[in-house]
Amino acid sequence: MTYKPFQKRFFGTAALLLAGALAAGAALAQSRPGPGHERFARGIRAAMAILDLTDAQKTKVKEIFASQRTEGMAFRAQVQANRAALRAAAASANPDPAAVGAAFLKVRADGQAAAAKMKAVRTQIEAVLTPEQKAKLDGWIAAHRQQRGMSRRGGPWTN
Repeated sequence: MTYKPFQKRFFGTAALLLAGALAAGAALAQSRPGPGHERFARGIRAAMAILDLTDAQKTKVKEIFASQRTEGMAFRAQVQANRAALRAAAASANPDPAAVGAAFLKVRADGQAAAAKMKAVRTQIEAVLTPEQKAKLDGWIAAHRQQRGMSRRGGPWTN
């Protein structure tokens, strides 16, 4: 089975963004993020640092990430289970195309759900920010995307 490069990037990016949001929430709540998420958590902390948040804003942002943590951990477990099911269905000696297709559609739906969750988190965070802070955040995201070589393709962290 072949996947289009866009699909691989989209699902990988969506999963990374969700995992990073969970890790950032954990980092902001003073707990340690899981392995593999430290880089994204550093990025979130860097983005928040340039915004010069007030103490009240920091508290609200921490609350946003904390509220998403439990749900996000359950979602992450579901995503991992769906990916494992897809790998198992595709790796069998005689893969059933219907089973592989159904498993792929679950993984694809997970990616779409992750993008929607990240967009909702960004909306909540932006509600806490001043217009100047929103502009700074947008500039930081644009610079980060350019540095990482990511195109602006309408993901959850773009306008």
